[in-house]
Amino acid sequence: MRKTWYFSLILLLALLAAAGPSVAEEQSTPIGKDVTLAIGIKFWLHSWQSANGSAWSTVNNYSEGTNVRTYVSDANVAFIPSISLKIKDFFISTSYLGAPEYTFPEYTDVFVSSVSGTQTAYTKTHKTTATRSESDTNIGWYVTPNLALTLGYKIVTQEITDKMSCAPLVCGTVVDKPTYKGPTIGFIGSVPVGEGFGLYGNLAFGKLDMKYEGGTTSYDTDYISTELGIGYKGQGIPISFTLGYRFQSIEQKLPSYNIGGAGTPISPDVTKGLTIGMNFIF
Repeated sequence: MRKTWYFSLILLLALLAAAGPSVAEEQSTPIGKDVTLAIGIKFWLHSWQSANGSAWSTVNNYSEGTNVRTYVSDANVAFIPSISLKIKDFFISTSYLGAPEYTFPEYTDVFVSSVSGTQTAYTKTHKTTATRSESDTNIGWYVTPNLALTLGYKIVTQEITDKMSCAPLVCGTVVDKPTYKGPTIGFIGSVPVGEGFGLYGNLAFGKLDMKYEGGTTSYDTDYISTELGIGYKGQGIPISFTLGYRFQSIEQKLPSYNIGGAGTPISPDVTKGLTIGMNFIF
């Protein structure tokens, strides 16, 4: 994870160091003096990696071994509407992420149960689905025409449903609803490359507080998100297009009881994939 955002930071700063007029200056059409409004929609073709077997057992307080097991969902497409208002060198923006239901690969594990005094091994099958939504609100300041610093607040809401079968026993269904929220800091930048094209990038990181619905314990997590890509806007046309790659990671340290006291492992929550977007500029 750290290598990803280090690379993003170095690449974006290198581009900004050699930049001319900003992409925003070349592409925006102000609605008034020093005022620009942008309304956008972005689609994110991505996969979601989650340590569901380990992280979800945290709220239910049972152990599934000393290893953190991760699973990657089938490909999904999220939609991200956004709106941004820029006044002189300052701006405020907000966005929302929604997506259809996620499906994770079916998997099995073996557990031992005592029935009538006899220890018997049973196979448990997990069928896991999930939903999620996210919201981001930021204020920012353009320290140069190409580089802006941001301060924001992020909320991530998830609902994970694990349907378990272990015939002839009855295992049932577990539904967990973790919510992550907290402040973020970061920067955004853009560089024109000519003929209406420009490169863009952003980086944000923060400490998010995670809590399960119905729970009283909070968990600290490390959040990082970055996106790099290319944009295009034709001369005199109030619409721009973007194509990029987005990476987001939330890392949670698991409590010791969840892994039998064998250290403090990290439970990853990683979402990554291609983005394509369109912005209407007023």
